[in-house]
Amino acid sequence: MAVELIIGPPNSGRTGAILDGFRAAIARDPVLVVPTLDDAERFERELTRDGTAVLGATVCTFDRLFGLVASATGGSARPALTKTQRRLLARAAISRTDGLRLLAASARRAGFASALEELLSDLQSARVDPDTLRERAAAAGAYEGEIAALYASYAALRDELGLADTHSLAASAIASLRAQPDAWEARPVFFYGFDDLTVEQLELLGALAAAARVSVALPWEDRKVLTAARGQLFAELRELPGATVRELPPDPSNTESRTLFELERRFGVPPDQHPGEIENDGGLALLASAGELAEAEAIGSEIAKLLDSGTPAGEIAVVLRRPEALGPLYHRAFARFGIPAAVQADLELTRTLTGAGLLALIEAAVGERRATDLLAYLRTPGISSPGRIDWFERSLRRRRLRTADEALQLWLERDGRDLSEIDELRRAGRGAQLLREAARQARWIAEAARRGAGAVADQDRSLELRAGAELERRLGELIEIEMPVAPRDLIAIVGELTVPLWRGPTEGRVRVISPYRARARRVDHLFVCSLQDGDFPRRDSGGPLLSDEARAALALPPRVKAEVEDRYLFALALSRPRVRLWLSWRSADDEGGATARSPFVDQVRELLSPALPADLELRDEMIAAEAGGRGVAEAVFAPADAPSEDELARSLASRAGRTVLNGTAPADIAALDPELRERISARLARAAEATARQRLEPGPLSLPAVVDAMGAKELFGASTLEEFAVCPYRWFVAHELNPKRVEPDDEALTAGSVAHAVLEALYAEEPAGVGRPDEATLGTWLDRAKELIRELGDAKLPRDRADTAATLRRVEGLVLAFVADEAAAAVPFTPRPDLAEARFGRDGAKPALALAEGTSLHGAIDRIDIGPSGEALVQDYKTGIKVDGGKGMLERGKLQLQLYLLAVRDLWGLELAGGLYRPLGGTSDRKPKGLLRKKLKDELSPLDPRQNDHLDDDEFEEALEAARERAVAIAAEIQEGDIGRRPIKDRCPRYCSFQPICRRERALPEEEPLTEEDEE
Repeated sequence: MAVELIIGPPNSGRTGAILDGFRAAIARDPVLVVPTLDDAERFERELTRDGTAVLGATVCTFDRLFGLVASATGGSARPALTKTQRRLLARAAISRTDGLRLLAASARRAGFASALEELLSDLQSARVDPDTLRERAAAAGAYEGEIAALYASYAALRDELGLADTHSLAASAIASLRAQPDAWEARPVFFYGFDDLTVEQLELLGALAAAARVSVALPWEDRKVLTAARGQLFAELRELPGATVRELPPDPSNTESRTLFELERRFGVPPDQHPGEIENDGGLALLASAGELAEAEAIGSEIAKLLDSGTPAGEIAVVLRRPEALGPLYHRAFARFGIPAAVQADLELTRTLTGAGLLALIEAAVGERRATDLLAYLRTPGISSPGRIDWFERSLRRRRLRTADEALQLWLERDGRDLSEIDELRRAGRGAQLLREAARQARWIAEAARRGAGAVADQDRSLELRAGAELERRLGELIEIEMPVAPRDLIAIVGELTVPLWRGPTEGRVRVISPYRARARRVDHLFVCSLQDGDFPRRDSGGPLLSDEARAALALPPRVKAEVEDRYLFALALSRPRVRLWLSWRSADDEGGATARSPFVDQVRELLSPALPADLELRDEMIAAEAGGRGVAEAVFAPADAPSEDELARSLASRAGRTVLNGTAPADIAALDPELRERISARLARAAEATARQRLEPGPLSLPAVVDAMGAKELFGASTLEEFAVCPYRWFVAHELNPKRVEPDDEALTAGSVAHAVLEALYAEEPAGVGRPDEATLGTWLDRAKELIRELGDAKLPRDRADTAATLRRVEGLVLAFVADEAAAAVPFTPRPDLAEARFGRDGAKPALALAEGTSLHGAIDRIDIGPSGEALVQDYKTGIKVDGGKGMLERGKLQLQLYLLAVRDLWGLELAGGLYRPLGGTSDRKPKGLLRKKLKDELSPLDPRQNDHLDDDEFEEALEAARERAVAIAAEIQEGDIGRRPIKDRCPRYCSFQPICRRERALPEEEPLTEEDEE
């Protein structure tokens, strides 16, 4: 018996050599071992297709090979622990390990159990048992000792439960084969597609070599890029007893491109060994794009063109260093372009709707029990209608509910449907019953969106169904080992599970794969994507829990550095395409910020002619000029690159500009196929109709029913008219469309309403029997103000919640400061209790104020003070720190105070002293502003108003009359439906959030810089 090593560079004929040997040995029931199940299925199909009988022969992965050996030699046949079960044991081992000090904090973090399981698997693969590790750790240090203690706890727990894992079964199979080599019956074994083997795999291979003929195909030659990554493996295989080496030469026939052949031969080789530059015969293409989505779309565009030219989808592959991260994006982009694709990546289950929904349900029922968790569960498709959940969320947030139980009570009040799944999880308690109930809920959630639909699930829905089945299966695995599982354990386990993004045959599909999956297959066209510095190659972050120094101290096999590993994987990728290779990277991120491409791109480009310049900036410019792809400014594809009819229509619409909006067909359409031209023209016509200017730019109302409804308005509020003056369209959205806030009212708005209510009640009561506080009665007023804040404020701003307690405390400070200001300002004006919150019109004490025929005003005046001669001083509280005053108020859109003054004079028959806005929100400066009669300047001086706010009688009357005329004009515009985007002074208010609705450019005109007042 012997071992034959079939070595050669990545582009040699190792595949053919292995398959020839396998076919020759078919009479002796050979075994072909490949890295993945996908590879096994592919080779079985190929062997059957070329007439080779596979009956009796076996194509399998290493895991199954261990099982075959155990079965043949009578070794242990116990089922092995799954990865999910091992993680649960690792969690239990952490809790039962005493004396953790250095690892105590880390052990409490999410993900520690998963990292520990990975490390323990690594230790077992290296055939290091707990006793051996403990002996080595004793000389290494306390940290390594705690790792050894965790390993011992895991092994002890596994053995106590009478369980076995893949590594213990592997050890048993190796021992049995060494003891009974004849039991294998000399079945030849062929290994293909492996370039890295663990210690236990090497030991099995050596034991097989003593019992049968073993052939190993290895991508190997004495070249730095291969030696650095896999030199140790070749050396270990070469040292096996009876090992022989058959070296295959590079085979140019494996690729149609001489450029690709030479690139693979020269990558990582010193220039003096391969002098001269390589001419690009079209075998290499570069793609640079701006952002992850743009890169996926640029690759999709190239693939669409290949498919259109007749290239089979199965002859195209896309390589991502981390397909689990970017795979879903490529899945969505390719699906949008109609590209049949199989994204072979394991997706975190919590990134699926089913996994996220189950996790939210468990958290709401038996975890943190937050209201947001219940809301997230209800948002899962199929659980409830989106509209119902929108209103539920609005109530939830506006009531500031925090716990799941509070949210459940609200749900019962609003919906009336009992969420029995919450009670069922709570009743399940711990252990198997909890797992069983969670598994049942996972299946129910996955099927909820399709329940009753009666249709075949599409690809995205199939993923959700697969996620539900995967959750049910994995949780079922945990039930089998009968271990206690607490809710927190369940939450952690669900958060660590994954589901295949694609499951099924890959024939006839573009495969999106990792570099490891690309090793054992050639394709015509290969895209190596996301070639970013830090992504491919990765930045080395070390191994799980053990540094390289710690591994050396424990005599563990050295870990291949990330940059060395990725350089090796990239070198293999260069050998995989037969026709063309694309290297793709992102020149910018999604926000337009510059990003660094992988050094591998430059290293490949340096091998080509013409040579890259020495200057880095010129090098960047040259590579950028050669690269295709999508730039930052390219929102759509060029027509020639459009991967679908939808994208072609968008491209033509973008290039055609106004011709589309005018209904004119762009000139680019003329060159299209007649049937395609007809379809595209129809699409553009529909787009022109949908994007007509009157639909894109809101203007005057035109629907007769709406105009009639606006014309019927006769009663207006002062704040309504003022808001229209600021911007008609903002008023229309806020007042007429009336969007409902999801979040609670702004703190400033809530604080203002509480402050208004407190001051209204305070002045209505007249504490200490006086109408306004003074130095003698200030204490009594302040005490009563505090009581009112507690009585009126706690309902809206509860003190038992941190976010609202701070606001209520601020309100208290503002009100008390205002009362203190009142006591210090000895003015001969006293508030009349019966005129606090004086209302007129719309259920007020007085009728509406007639401004003109068909136009009247309603409102509520915060406070009216009466002077010694009966003059009325109108005061309006403002929660902010800034108020307006002076005769120029109207120009700045302020007319509420003037209209209130007119109402006091015309409805109550009082002479006017003036009106003031009182800023409650000021801290160091609470100076009031408004309109005051100059003849009462001395009486009002204690309030310290601005000098410009004092007007003589004529100016005062003119200001009031101008406000009346402006109010009447605004009312007429409203009644006519004259709604437009006309912000005052052609500036949108900074606080306006309706720009997505009105679509008006928000930038300020360059010729109109901010004033000092604006900066405040």
